[in-house]
Amino acid sequence: MMVKNPGWPVRAAYGVAGIVVFVLLWKAAGVFRWVNPGTLPDPFALPDALAQEWTSGRLLPAVGSSLIHYFWGLALGTVSGIAVGLAAATIRRFDLFQAYLARVLRPIPPLAWVVFAIAWFKVSHAGAAFVIAIGVFWVNYFATYSAVRNIDPRFYELARSFGQGSYWRRAVSITLPAIAPGTLAGVRTGIGQAWMTLIAAELLGVPGMGQEMNAAAGVGAYEAVVVYMLAISLVYAICDLGYGWLEKRVLSWRP
Repeated sequence: MMVKNPGWPVRAAYGVAGIVVFVLLWKAAGVFRWVNPGTLPDPFALPDALAQEWTSGRLLPAVGSSLIHYFWGLALGTVSGIAVGLAAATIRRFDLFQAYLARVLRPIPPLAWVVFAIAWFKVSHAGAAFVIAIGVFWVNYFATYSAVRNIDPRFYELARSFGQGSYWRRAVSITLPAIAPGTLAGVRTGIGQAWMTLIAAELLGVPGMGQEMNAAAGVGAYEAVVVYMLAISLVYAICDLGYGWLEKRVLSWRP
């Protein structure tokens, strides 16, 4: 028996109810001291904190600064991850050449590279973009690699029978169209991964929202910390919606 999907009013009602319950539990945690007093901001004080960050002129410059190294790191990690993943999955000798290296480097968290990022690029947008690119690289590398490996070999046999036997012809006619859904899903995952890596990198001094969160936490202004957390969530939602629209356009050929 198929369950009918609810309409948008029902989905919206459930979504709003979930947020309301979350805010009430948040408020109760402070009232009943489920956490240490003074460490959990009052959710109803957030509008005032938002207004203060806005009028102080800190919020928008922090968002703009974060976006600079966010987009650079996202672009570098995405392009290089897709390129290397595609090469590893389609060129046997290159796959053998890089297999052990990938196993060695993959478990290293992106933040472990912060020390070298500071040594090489100082505290700068370039250093933050470097750290972000590493995290995004592995997401796209494995998404692309897995997508290529999951292609039915019979498609290549069919391509050869029609004279599409060269590497580049197979790539254009078979590989790239076949891996598009999986690769684009990896890109979407990387968009979120980039934000998580970015904020962690900024906590070490790179200008941006993470730095503002660290400064606010240092003086006990936890309301301001939550304001920047919500700003991160909003910017990510905008990026994800924009990419979702683009993804549908690119994959409009799918049934």
